[in-house]
Amino acid sequence: MYMASSVASAQDLKSILSGVANAVANKVTNSSGVSLEGTWKYTGPDCKFESDNFLAQAGGELASKKVEEKMSDVLTKLGFTDGCTYVFNADSTYTSTVKGRTTSGTYSYNADTKELTMKTKLGIKFTAIVSQQVLSSNKMSLLFKADKLMSLAQTIGGALGNSNSTISAATSLLNQYEGLQLGFELEKQ
Repeated sequence: MYMASSVASAQDLKSILSGVANAVANKVTNSSGVSLEGTWKYTGPDCKFESDNFLAQAGGELASKKVEEKMSDVLTKLGFTDGCTYVFNADSTYTSTVKGRTTSGTYSYNADTKELTMKTKLGIKFTAIVSQQVLSSNKMSLLFKADKLMSLAQTIGGALGNSNSTISAATSLLNQYEGLQLGFELEKQ
C-alpha cells in the first residue's frame, strides 16, 4: 500500500513538474500566441545575437551594451524617441509615428517563424523578428539583421537630412559582430 502511494506521489510530482516545464516553455517560445494588436510605444534600442553562445562568452554582455549605446544615438537621430509609436489593428493594418511623421500600411505575422512583415502604402516592405520578453507580455522587440537595419538607417537619415557620420560610426562597430540583430523595444500602452 505504501509502495503504491509513493509511486502515485511520484507520478503526481512528475506531472506537476512536467506541467510547470511546459508552461515555462510556452512562455519562453511564446507558443501560446502573440497579440500585436494595440498601441506600442518606443522605449529604447535592443540587440540580440543569433547565437546564444556569443553571450555566454566573456565580454558578450559588455559587447551587447556597447552596441545598444551606439544604436541609441543612431535611433535618436532617426526620430525614435518617446513620441514614437506603432499601432497594430485587428484588420492587419498599422500606423507608425516616427519624428512626428505618420506612416501606414498593412502587416502580417507568422507565429512559427516570429516574423512580422510590414508593407507601407508605397510598397516598401520591412521584415522584423518579434522577440517578446519572457517575464513581461506587454513588452516586445522588433529586431532586424544588423546590415539591413543600418542600410535602412542610412536611407532614412539621408531622406531626413541627417548627418551620416553617426550611422557610419555605428556601422563600422557593428561589422565586428556576426549574427547580430538590432532593433528597438516597444511597450504596450
